[in-house]
Amino acid sequence: MTLSRLVLRNLRGSLFRSGAIFLCAALVAALGLSATLLVRGADAALRRNLSRLGADIVVIPWGTMSQDFDSAHLVGMMTERWMPRVYLERIRTVQDVAAVTPQLYLSTIAESPFCTLPDLHLVAYDPETDFVLRPWLEHNPVGHLRLGEAVGGSAVLDPDGDGGIQLYGYPLMLIANLEETGGDVDHTIFVSFDTAQAILDLVQNEPRPAFETMPESISTAMVKVRLGSNVHDVAVRILEQVTGVVPLESAGLFQTQRTQIVGLLRTILVLLGVTWLLSMFFVGLVFSLAAHERRTQIAILRALGATRDLVLKTLLLEGLTLALAGGLAGTTSAMVAVGFFGGPIAQATGIQIELPPPLLLLALAAGALALAVVSVVVGAWVPARDISRQEPALAMRE
Repeated sequence: MTLSRLVLRNLRGSLFRSGAIFLCAALVAALGLSATLLVRGADAALRRNLSRLGADIVVIPWGTMSQDFDSAHLVGMMTERWMPRVYLERIRTVQDVAAVTPQLYLSTIAESPFCTLPDLHLVAYDPETDFVLRPWLEHNPVGHLRLGEAVGGSAVLDPDGDGGIQLYGYPLMLIANLEETGGDVDHTIFVSFDTAQAILDLVQNEPRPAFETMPESISTAMVKVRLGSNVHDVAVRILEQVTGVVPLESAGLFQTQRTQIVGLLRTILVLLGVTWLLSMFFVGLVFSLAAHERRTQIAILRALGATRDLVLKTLLLEGLTLALAGGLAGTTSAMVAVGFFGGPIAQATGIQIELPPPLLLLALAAGALALAVVSVVVGAWVPARDISRQEPALAMRE
């Protein structure tokens, strides 16, 4: 009798035992893949909320009058004071600064026909380095603004519906609107620095210019701090290392939210690892009980001339066969469940659970299958080794 036939015969000989191990492997694979997809969705949602909190620090020119402004730090202070744009590089080199993006306040237009709120702010920003507005443009992302193009807050509109807006006689094309934030961003129109310079050139040709700015200047530097770093410490470093600026930290409420979100991101991975370890322990326990029941059968095989290595290989191949079959069943079930019930779960929990792209899904499924195989093989190794070494006569007496 060949080894493969012996393995299949043993599997058919105890359908209950085989079914239990098969079910354990299927559960490990299904839970592993489902938990991974759930963690991916939760991680994406948490990072999305974290990115929407805006800048950690807003850096403004020294001497700027303190005033109330968007506490979420999505748009800079509406001030007519400027600082050289080269300050961005100095701020970027400060320890624990992850990203810096500039903004330049140009003017405020009262009772504008292009805004449903009383005031319309005109601000220049850099779409390529921006990290504060991009999360509010998820459904209509903007990677680059051409000359004459603009992005508006939720209250900015085009009355004629053709996307055309006239500001100071300069034609702008409104290509996207941000989602509602409840702050100053909602009634702000954002243009690139090139468009801002074109508007400024047009305004400067008038007898009484509506506004003016200094060349190569910015009014605000929006700073993102590395995850896990202390925002206050970074603000102190900016104040000490960059002259002529004042760093303003985000409100305590947002600092608390950032800390909580970072903690959740780390906790999720730890919980997933603990879940997998417990699953492997459970599989090993089930296999140990099943192998213990077969001590007499294994003793007879040893008495008939089977070596310890053959017994060990037989037990491990049985576990491997059941692990592969159960793992495939579990991963398939998990993918079907996520495909059919991902939408209702997202509506109930607020966590977007969906199948990733095919290649990534294949890699995750392979990982879940490998987890099931490793769980069963590792769990089966110790009891299989102990039983294979047991003396046949002693096992048959028991």
